[in-house]
Amino acid sequence: MPIEQDVQTVEADGTPLAPLPEGMVVRDLVTHTDERGTLCELYDPRWGVHPDAMVYAYQCTIRPGRAKGWAIHRHHDDRYVFLRGELELAFFDAREGSSTAGREFRLVLSELHRRLVTIPSGVWHAERNIGATDAVFVNFPTTPYDHERPDKYRLPLDTDELPVVLGPEWSGW
Repeated sequence: MPIEQDVQTVEADGTPLAPLPEGMVVRDLVTHTDERGTLCELYDPRWGVHPDAMVYAYQCTIRPGRAKGWAIHRHHDDRYVFLRGELELAFFDAREGSSTAGREFRLVLSELHRRLVTIPSGVWHAERNIGATDAVFVNFPTTPYDHERPDKYRLPLDTDELPVVLGPEWSGW
């Protein structure tokens, strides 16, 4: 087997070379630690990561080795704040006219590198717990949940409808 050299994936300061879907924002969150414990700010409109006000919030967990997705929203954006565990996110930009239309993207989140991730409407997303404990995140979507007409559309993880191959580790059991 030929020996292959790794290709560069990040700048020297850690900035990823691969672009995110157009309109997606990722903001690192700072955890402040002292002798009493920790404090981590989850969302502040002054950060300017999204123009819409905070209107709804919920917490979500994913058990170790499990996966959720594919899901897409047509009328609202998601704003995930990752809190605990290790999570891989997969995205596919299905928006016509987007500069990143038709492309797939991946992010790995960890409690050692907490982040706020905005996911624009029209971007398919799936989540997989790659850690040994429950993964925990909070979503602050841009509209409240409509129980009578949910703005959520789903495909199975192994769908042929998206040109993304997740691999057997994404089976979700």
